[in-house]
Amino acid sequence: MTIKNILDIDQINVAKTVEELVESGRKKYQETPSDKLTIYHTVSRDAVKIIKSVEVGMISELLPMRRERMLKNTFSFYRGTAGLMDFDLAGQIHSNIPVLLCGDAHIGNYGFYASPERQLLFDLNDFDEARIGNWESDLRRLLVSIYLAGKENGFKNKKLRKLIQKVVASYRSAIAHVGSMKMMERFYLSPKVRLLAEIVHEQNDGDFEKPLADIIAKATKNDLGKVLKKFTLLNSNGERVFIEDAPRSVHVSSKQIQKFIVAFKDYRATVPERIKVLLMQYKITDVIRHSVGVGSFGTRCYLLLLKANDGSHLVLQVKEALPTRDSFIPLKLDIDLHREIGEGNRIIKAQKIMQSASDPFLGSMNINQRSYYVRQFRDMKGSFNLEKMDWQGYKLYTEVCALLLAFSHFHSPTAPMIQGYLEEAENFDELMADWTLKYAQQVKIDYEKYKEYVEN
Repeated sequence: MTIKNILDIDQINVAKTVEELVESGRKKYQETPSDKLTIYHTVSRDAVKIIKSVEVGMISELLPMRRERMLKNTFSFYRGTAGLMDFDLAGQIHSNIPVLLCGDAHIGNYGFYASPERQLLFDLNDFDEARIGNWESDLRRLLVSIYLAGKENGFKNKKLRKLIQKVVASYRSAIAHVGSMKMMERFYLSPKVRLLAEIVHEQNDGDFEKPLADIIAKATKNDLGKVLKKFTLLNSNGERVFIEDAPRSVHVSSKQIQKFIVAFKDYRATVPERIKVLLMQYKITDVIRHSVGVGSFGTRCYLLLLKANDGSHLVLQVKEALPTRDSFIPLKLDIDLHREIGEGNRIIKAQKIMQSASDPFLGSMNINQRSYYVRQFRDMKGSFNLEKMDWQGYKLYTEVCALLLAFSHFHSPTAPMIQGYLEEAENFDELMADWTLKYAQQVKIDYEKYKEYVEN
C-alpha cells in the first residue's frame, strides 16, 4: 500500500475484516521484524538549512523570539523542529502500516479541553502535522520527547531508558485492549478527565493526584471571563479592545480587519449548524496578531474579539495552517501559497477524527491565499507543567500519553494491522528504546549546530 503524506482517508479505507487485518499485520511483521524496524539510520542532511526552509515563510520580526524559545533547551528545540524529524524518519525503515497520524505527538501536545457538553477531556490537542503515515512515526516522536524532557528534569539515563520501554509496553497493551473492544464501544471511548483520575487512583500515585487536581481546577477556571480580563481592556471610548504587547501581540490594520470580517462568513459555513446560528449574532470588533507556542511561534496567528447583540463577548483564535513540514522537502526557500489553501480543513478534519470530542467552534477560513483554522481561545484549556513533575508523576503521565496515542490510532480502519504486528513483535520495547536514545543524541547535535548558527 502506497503511503502519501496527505490526509487522504481513502488510503486507510480497506475492505477487510478485523481478523484479516490482524493477519495482514502479522505478515507485515514477517517482512519487517522488530530488529529491522528499529535499526537507526543516520540521515545525511543540513539541519540548519531545513529549519531555515521552514522559517522563511514566517513573520521576520518574530524570528528572534522564536529562536530564543527553541534554544531554551534540547526539548524546546525538538518541539520546534517537527520537520527535521520528518526528514529523518523518511530515511528510516517503515512498517508500511498506514494510519491517520497526529504527526507531532510529543508529550507537550497533550492537554485539557472542553467537549461541546462542557466535559473536561484530556487528549492529543495539536494536529498541525496530521496526515496518513506509518503508525510508528507518532510513537517515535513521543518516545524521543519523553527522553529529552526527562533529561531536562534531571532524570538519569538508566531510569529514562526503562521508562521508555514501559511506555512502549503501555502502547502495546492499549492497542491490544482497544482491539478487543466492539466497534461502537471504541467509537464512544472518551478520554474524560474522570477516567484519567481513576487511572491515577488505581496506580495509588499520591504524588500525581495533587498536580492533576490542580490542573483540573485551573482548566475549569480558564473561561471567557478570565480571557477578557487578561487580554483586553476598555479604551477611552468605553470599547473593549485587545491589549498590545509588541512584537508578540500587535493590532492589525483596519484593512486586514475587513478581510477577517469577509472570511468570517466562510468560517461560519464550516462549523455545526447550532454554532453557525450562534455566530450570526456576533460581529468582529477587534483583531490582534498574537503568537503562541514554540513550533508555531512566528506563523500568522490571530485573536478575534467578537461582540454579541446583547453586548457580551467571545474570543476566537485563528492559526495559520501551513502544509505539513515534510512538504518543505525537497528543500526550498520559498513557499507555494497555493499549496496552503485547504490545509485548515485538513487539520480540523484530522482533529475531529482523532479526538472523541472536539471544540464546537473548530472551523477554517482562507485569507490572501493562506489557510487558517479557528477555535475558541483558552476555553477550559490547560496542560501539565512538565518541568515541575517529579519522577513518579512523570512516569504515570508518559504512560497515559501512550494510552491516548493508541486510542487515537485506533480510529483508523487499518489499526488492527498494528495489533497483528505487535502480537508478533519480539524484544520490541527494548529495541525501540535503543532507537530512541540514538535519535536523542542526534537531536543534541542538531541543537548545538543551530545554537552556533543563531549566535553567529
